[in-house]
Amino acid sequence: MKRIFSLLALFFCISSVYAEGTPFGDGEILKYNIRFKWGLVMVKAGTANYAVQGSSYENNSAYKTTLDFRSSPFFDGVFKIRDTLFSYMNTDLEPLYHIRKINEGKTRFQEEVFVIDHDVNYTKVRVRRQSAETVKFDTLLVSDNAGYDMLSIFAFARTLDYPNLEQNQTFRISSFVGTDKVNITVHFKGQAILEKSESVKYKACRLSVDIGDSAFNETKNAMEIWVSDDKNHIPLKIKAKLKIGAAEADLTSWQNLKYPFASEITIPASRLKK
Repeated sequence: MKRIFSLLALFFCISSVYAEGTPFGDGEILKYNIRFKWGLVMVKAGTANYAVQGSSYENNSAYKTTLDFRSSPFFDGVFKIRDTLFSYMNTDLEPLYHIRKINEGKTRFQEEVFVIDHDVNYTKVRVRRQSAETVKFDTLLVSDNAGYDMLSIFAFARTLDYPNLEQNQTFRISSFVGTDKVNITVHFKGQAILEKSESVKYKACRLSVDIGDSAFNETKNAMEIWVSDDKNHIPLKIKAKLKIGAAEADLTSWQNLKYPFASEITIPASRLKK
């Protein structure tokens, strides 16, 4: 279970082909409900909050992003989660530093990722995990493509040049989880309509994601992601196939968007089924 919650941040991963500019700005906040499904039973497992803040890293301008997970009161009785992730990226949105503070049941540690080299063909990072006063490991990991920590890829998910992508266009990236390099392949599936309710729908771009990690029931098409089809490129919904069931993340609210939210389609009451 703890491996799955650590991988929830991967819900927001995509690729390394970017549009000009950034679709987000200082002060943005996105909130999500996380649900798990066992068989036919779907329960609210918790919430995830994502925030962007203008900051600095080693005396240079940077973005600081935060993602925190909190399990619901009902789920606390099964497995209590209080995880927080922080990442720093430069103004070109290249990852610089990441730390995740894990508080899951009896498991508590902090893990740091220091980015040494990063480009589209090669990434090298140092990963250090510490529990209480004990260093569990301190190692180097490399990938032969653009590699990201589990939070910086949330921002990059939104910088794809969606209007110019081709149907079934594919991208390869990597992420780093503990001592593992996780291989990720993203397939752009084109535009779609995502139904929020009977009266509200969203214009979206849909992606299918292959993830090489044992926590997922299937590595191929392990996730589906819907991103708002507007300038903000907000992740609207994520579905994942896990070994112990399935998980979903649904956007519930947003604040301080850089651009007006133009993805929503409201159905007039007169057109609703009676």
